[in-house]
Amino acid sequence: MVFQLARRTGLLKLQQRELGAKSGLFAGISAGFTSFVSNAGGPPAAVYLLLKGVTKTEFQATNVIVFWVVNLVKFIPFLALGLATRQTITADLMLAPVALVGAWLGIKAHNAVSENVFFGLTYVVLVVTGSKLIWDALI
Repeated sequence: MVFQLARRTGLLKLQQRELGAKSGLFAGISAGFTSFVSNAGGPPAAVYLLLKGVTKTEFQATNVIVFWVVNLVKFIPFLALGLATRQTITADLMLAPVALVGAWLGIKAHNAVSENVFFGLTYVVLVVTGSKLIWDALI
């Protein structure tokens, strides 16, 4: 957060450079791996998209598609590892209507929040999430 404040206030000046395909591939692999290992794929994806400078709609849409694919890919290994059982799949199916309500509420919230508020909250949540992951790793 201090880094972003310094950058935005002009105390820190950085050269802008385009993120290439290798950066996207690295972010995608990182997001997929961390999602599989600890369901924590959001931070690598968020950092990459924030650096790309996408709009809030592009940010949300990209996350929806990326994590839809990641979760589809994770399903077979989860079955092989015994993590996706009849019981967990039944619970998932029973909770699907709640997910649809959550998606609808998310669309409403997305349309109600400005770009500045959205990305401000994104940075705050990213710092909190990163801090929690570091804390859990150290404890």
